[in-house]
Amino acid sequence: MNNPSLRSQSRFHSTFKAFEIKNYRWFFVSMFGNFASMNIQMFVRGWLVFEITGSYEKLGWMTAAGGLVGLIAAPLGGVVADRVRQKTQVIQASGVCNMFVTLWVAWLIAEGSLVFEHLLIASILQGIIMNAMMPSRQALTKDVVGLDLMTNAIALSTSGMNTARLLLPGLAGGLVAALGGGDGNIDPAKWIYLLMSALYLFASLTMFKVRVADNEGTGGPNFPILLELKHGFDYVFRTPVIFMLLGTNFLMVFFSLTYFMLLPGFVKDVLDAGPDKLGMLISISGMGSLVGSLLVASLPNKRRARILLYGALMMGIALLGFAASTHYWLSVFLLTFVGFGQAARMSLSNVLIQAYVADEFRGRVMSIYMLEMSILSIALYPISVAADIFGPQWAVGISAACLIVLVVALFNVPAYRRLD
Repeated sequence: MNNPSLRSQSRFHSTFKAFEIKNYRWFFVSMFGNFASMNIQMFVRGWLVFEITGSYEKLGWMTAAGGLVGLIAAPLGGVVADRVRQKTQVIQASGVCNMFVTLWVAWLIAEGSLVFEHLLIASILQGIIMNAMMPSRQALTKDVVGLDLMTNAIALSTSGMNTARLLLPGLAGGLVAALGGGDGNIDPAKWIYLLMSALYLFASLTMFKVRVADNEGTGGPNFPILLELKHGFDYVFRTPVIFMLLGTNFLMVFFSLTYFMLLPGFVKDVLDAGPDKLGMLISISGMGSLVGSLLVASLPNKRRARILLYGALMMGIALLGFAASTHYWLSVFLLTFVGFGQAARMSLSNVLIQAYVADEFRGRVMSIYMLEMSILSIALYPISVAADIFGPQWAVGISAACLIVLVVALFNVPAYRRLD
């Protein structure tokens, strides 16, 4: 393999190896529809909340509302993932439910009757839907590609999410601005919500093409759901490596998620920019995420924890710079590095958990992984209050500094650092 062109072809082949599986290609296409709608919503819902209320605390309410319902929905979603005969059906049903929620919001905007409470209800409903569906979607990856290609497939899935993030928030923000959105005018957002509805329907329909064997399940029909859930938590607490991975992931996400929750207000108040610049900022920062996820897809199944830590350290340093910046294009540049590090953390934390978990507990452990996200959504609420009092730059900067301290500490924990 001394020929440079052959080495380049080999690297390209290894990066996209999971796409050789037809089932995964359809799985990816379906997920991309979901990713596209989710990334548009990252822009439009936060923008709507800040346009209507002008409050960082209300942004925190929106995040916390989805988290509260996730405390119940995520663990039960894991039990469903381990018991249901076809995980694809759970994913399809969630897409249809999301479609109806976004159609409802579009109608309210068109009628001129949308208020903050409507967006809060939509957040709660979509929190239930997402937390019920995500354990099935994450556990399905292993059914589609097998354990050997898990790193590659999850990283490619993350790259799909980041491609959607690169393209769509900027387009959505540009469309809203072109139609006169901003300064209290939210009417153009109805077209964005109609687009999101169509994408959710597309994701549900293409999932019909994904063919996997029926799930045998972990218990009989009379096996109590709450008992299965208890067994899942017992497994986590008695398995040190899984407990450590879930615990450290929780802290990393807590310290790195602050900026995104506050971003709509940060862009308006600190960077003095409108909806088009907010969408562009989210999109361009997705470029770093896309590069990071493709790099992870090319990696062999070794030294994954160490690479995760390097990515998280880069993210912390870049976030610290972002917190201090008041210049739009410097902030864009710094968030590109945040995206790169976030992609490494997101892909590799998922891969490491799935690599070490026992098959019969996979759905429930992934639901506990989702449960962490719900707890985080609630835990971040006080930070939104602090941002109203002290300003968003202080809130983001302190969180970034804590992330750097955490990563440096983990570099000195061999049991974590040496995980492959």
